[in-house]
Formats: sequence, C-alpha cells, structure tokens
Amino acid sequence: MNKTLYISDLDGTLLDPDARLTEYTTQILRQLIAKGLCFGVATARTREGACPRLRELLPLPAPMVLLNGAVIYDSQTQSFIKRETIAPEDLRQLLACVRAHGQTGFLYSLQGNDIIPYHEPITRQILHDFKNERLERYSHFVETADLSLHTENIIYFTTQDSRAQLQPLYDEIKDMPALGCVLYEDTYAQNNWYLECFSHAANKGNAVAYLRRAFGYEKIVGFGDNLNDLCLFEACDEAYAVANAREELKARATGVIGANTEDGVAKFLRSSLG
Repeated sequence: MNKTLYISDLDGTLLDPDARLTEYTTQILRQLIAKGLCFGVATARTREGACPRLRELLPLPAPMVLLNGAVIYDSQTQSFIKRETIAPEDLRQLLACVRAHGQTGFLYSLQGNDIIPYHEPITRQILHDFKNERLERYSHFVETADLSLHTENIIYFTTQDSRAQLQPLYDEIKDMPALGCVLYEDTYAQNNWYLECFSHAANKGNAVAYLRRAFGYEKIVGFGDNLNDLCLFEACDEAYAVANAREELKARATGVIGANTEDGVAKFLRSSLG
C-alpha cells in the first residue's frame, strides 16, 4: 500500500457534520495505517485547524496539504516542507480589487513555523465569528489599519459573504494570471460562501503533483466533496466523491461513495484494502 497515496479532503468528506472524526473512521484508519496505508489529507484548513481534528491519527504517514495547497506540512517532523507565497506586487493588485468590491478579510503570513493572520478592523459578524472560532489556535492575530502594509511571506487571503456578493470579485480575481482562487459554499452554514486566494502555483492539484514527484507515489487516490476539490481530482489517478458532494464534483469522479455522515471514506478504504 505504501506505493499508493490515499488523500482526503476533511470538511464534508472525512469529517462528520460536527467537524469531527467519528470513532469508526478513526479505528479503521488507525488499523489500515498500521498495515501500511499511506494516508494524507488535502484541506482548506490550516495546520492549527486540521491537526486537532486528526490528533488520534498523528503523525500521518504522508504530508498534509493545507490552505488548499498553499503549504505542505509534515506532521512527522512538525515542519512546513513547501510553501507558495504571493509576490508583493500581485498581493497589492489583489487587495486593491478586494477593496474596490467593498470587501476585506484575513491575510495569512507564514513566518518561520508559525502562521500570522492579519486583519483590518472587523465590522461584519461573520468575520468576527471566523476570528473568534480560531483565537485559541492562533496566538498572533494582528489587527492592522491596512492589509496592504503587510506584503512579505503572504500565502493566503480569505473572506466570507453571500455568493451574490463574492461572485463579481471572484470573476475578476480568477483572470489575474499570477493568482489562483476558489469560491465555494461553507460546509456548515447555508448561504455563506468562502473566497480564498493564493499564488497561481498553490492549489490542491499542484500540491498532489509535487507529492507524487517528491515521494515517488505510483498511484494517487483522492476523496472530496466541494468545488475546491476539483483540481485535487484532476491530479489523482482515481477520485471518489462522497454522496453529499456537489454535483460538479460527482461528474468528475471515478465513482461516488458513502456520505460523510456514513463514514464513506473509511468504509471504502476498508472494503478496498481491509
């Protein structure tokens, strides 16, 4: 099994609707990893957001693709092994566009082995909630008068709003050649959408392609549920959408497996490898 990488999205795919690993999924994955399963994750979460959810499986056999591919983290050495930063001139263009559309959000800087989130004064409740949910995990939220004052070592920008508010901004950013972005619905809150921006070289697909080259995997099998998993699926030899996945993802999948409410990924792996 160690020549094949099995890599799963977290929210809406491996995690249950309460954003947790069920006891069943934990047990199956631990058994299979002990037998040689090479398992990793590819998520929009940061290290601080992903590792607590996976603590009973850590360290994982394979590196973790985080922030939709902006960084790759090795939980065995507890270090970032790859990062894709946004060039300062491209960041200024991005932030000017964000401001022109009446938006703001959070800018992530990777400094050493720590992620520092910068934000301007917060006026919208959804952004307050985003920060408050993460205060225990980040020791260095930094409020600033202007995000464009911080241009070094930036790996990620994220904000939230309705699709109607974010779609015009997304349509403009996606045509910027130096940048990549995704727009997708929040797994846990209806009518709330995430817009996330990063270097054009940073996405789940490119990260998985890097893992294939760097670690010599002969085959990669992926699992996902949302629009930010499309490029992950394109980089995999086989790709499986959970039953609760968006139809756009199911259309690109090798097959459809059980929902995240049914331990779909763990049951698929158990039946295939157990």
